[in-house]
Amino acid sequence: MQPAIGMNARLRSRSPVEVRTHHAPRILLLTASLGAGHARAAHAIAAALRTRHPGCAIRTQDFWTLMDEAVAASLQRAYLNVVRGRPGLYDRIYRLDQRTWRAILAGAPLPAPLLQGLDILAGTARRTLDEFGPRARHPFDRVMLRCFCGALDSATRLLPGASNLLRLAIIRSGWTILARRLDAVLRTFAPDVMVSTQMNPAALLVLCAQRRRAGIPSIGVITDFGVHDFWLQRGVDRYCLPHEDVQLPARRADAPATVTGMPLMPQFQRLPEQAVARAQLALPQDEPVILVAGGGLGLGVERVVRALLGSSGRLHVLAVLGRNPSAASQLRQCPHPRVRLWEWTEDMALLMRAADIVVGKPGGLTVAEALACGRPLLATDTLRAQEDFNLRFMQRHDVGALVAEQDLVPRIDALLESRAALRAMQARAGAIGRRDGAAHIAALALSLIESVPAHAPAKAH
Repeated sequence: MQPAIGMNARLRSRSPVEVRTHHAPRILLLTASLGAGHARAAHAIAAALRTRHPGCAIRTQDFWTLMDEAVAASLQRAYLNVVRGRPGLYDRIYRLDQRTWRAILAGAPLPAPLLQGLDILAGTARRTLDEFGPRARHPFDRVMLRCFCGALDSATRLLPGASNLLRLAIIRSGWTILARRLDAVLRTFAPDVMVSTQMNPAALLVLCAQRRRAGIPSIGVITDFGVHDFWLQRGVDRYCLPHEDVQLPARRADAPATVTGMPLMPQFQRLPEQAVARAQLALPQDEPVILVAGGGLGLGVERVVRALLGSSGRLHVLAVLGRNPSAASQLRQCPHPRVRLWEWTEDMALLMRAADIVVGKPGGLTVAEALACGRPLLATDTLRAQEDFNLRFMQRHDVGALVAEQDLVPRIDALLESRAALRAMQARAGAIGRRDGAAHIAALALSLIESVPAHAPAKAH
């Protein structure tokens, strides 16, 4: 990896006649809304761009809205079924590297873990599609998914393996169709620079002819404390890394990369003192407070809250439930004076600063937010996959850990009883936490617009 480039240093400039654009900058943010982290990162970058250049035009494109809404809902539900019910299988699918995916898209046989995941997808998608009415934004998407789910089973039984060949053909065709739709977005919006906070839309850019014709620079923002191999695409011209410890895999170690920090919302730049945060939330100043954050999906929050309440009469628990209506309903049925509940909140910085310890899913943005607030994070569960990057990072710096659910309460009690050890852990978290990542990424995006010659072809890596 090349040395980090200081964000105050200008990239190599061109002469005035070569400047790419004289109009207000147009920035396309590419993200994926399943799970809150990638979308939250895009929102943070948008806020920083508007602060730095109020006149800029920003469009946020969600990967999932490139497809029909019924198909997107079906695929998302299937994904959640695998994540929640088969985390080991999800981890094996996630670890298929870019070369494997490229081979699949070129016609190679489907690996066993992917075949298992596709079987789950087919079963889930068939049921989900039936819940939607006949009107469709992209009817062909539904036809393709029904074929994928086994609508042609009677035909494929004639040839051994024909079903898997059909599924492979549909995957390849679907990927190409999504790339064409993204290409249409590029032609319509005509961005000067693109910023991706998730690897799938970043990978689609490789197939976008408009990007190659217009030479639109592209930035990939890594939102975990490690880099999945699928990020290593010719569609990404520069990478933004969350920390000096995070490096690109060897095959792209020479790619332009800048350590910017994770993009966090503006509230994380103006952190209140703990006493002020507790006063705002009407919490006692001298009693322990634990924040339980289940991520966008709110996984495991209910169990953790009940375990904490059963352990001690002195803990105050702040719980952010995410999109988990079941947990919200069950916890609200038995209200407790020491528990405060939020289904969703924009005040995570306030809650984290009020807390002594954060208990939550080790998603990249959640870890980055906790560190920015100087709070250790204990995880009782993990999806493996990308969350393994984040757990290893926290363990290397001794600012968090994966803790078995039955060990969580003793671990918290031990930290609370040794205030010196807790303060040291908080200090380590604060020392490696970064709060200005969004501003750095915004500055980089705008500087790339100024430094790339108009109509130059995009550089292939």
